[in-house]
This record gives sequence, structure tokens and C-alpha cells, in this order.
Amino acid sequence: MTDVSINGYKLHEVEMLLTPYSENTVSYLKYPEHRIQSKFEGDELRLKIPAFLALELYRRAVLPQNQADSVSIQISGKKMGEFVVIDFRYPHNLAQDHDMVSITLQRVGQANVQM
Repeated sequence: MTDVSINGYKLHEVEMLLTPYSENTVSYLKYPEHRIQSKFEGDELRLKIPAFLALELYRRAVLPQNQADSVSIQISGKKMGEFVVIDFRYPHNLAQDHDMVSITLQRVGQANVQM
């Protein structure tokens, strides 16, 4: 498992506020590291993450709406560089990946970093 951070937000530590189960309670949803998949292919990083996490990253503006805006990526504490979002896909196999989305980011402005 790898620890993926975008602009300093460790994806497995992002807390999403839930509707309270009862009065005077606060509940959060977090996804464990094994639900967050990452794969490098040259200068592209492919992430497969739960849809609610993707929604929260956009809500917090961790992932920008503007395709020209870059984000800083770290994998297991190692800075991988600046990236832009180039693709966002919903699953075609809803039976298997019903709650996962795929996000492809491309490195900008520096040479390929080896893991």
C-alpha cells in the first residue's frame, strides 16, 4: 500500500462529515489506504479512489476545477512533482467498481521521477 498526498492532504486521512446518527454526535467517514490505488505510467499518475473521496477533494478545492491549475503529489512521503488533472472517469463495470472513480494526472515542468 502507498500513502498518496495531494497538496498536503493524505488521501487516507481525509475526514468527510456524515449525517449524525443521533443528537450531539459527530461522525466522519475515512477510507483506508487499501481503497486508494495509484499507478505511475511515465509522467502520468493514475488514481483509483472512492467516489465520495473524489467529491470531497473537489469540494475542498484540493483537486482544482481549472485544468491549468497544478497540484503537488507525494507518494509515501516522496515529492513526485506538480501535476494537472487530465482525465476523470466513472466506472464502466458498476457491479465490480460501483463506488470508484479513476483520475489521471500528468506531471508538468520536470523530468520523470523514479519510485
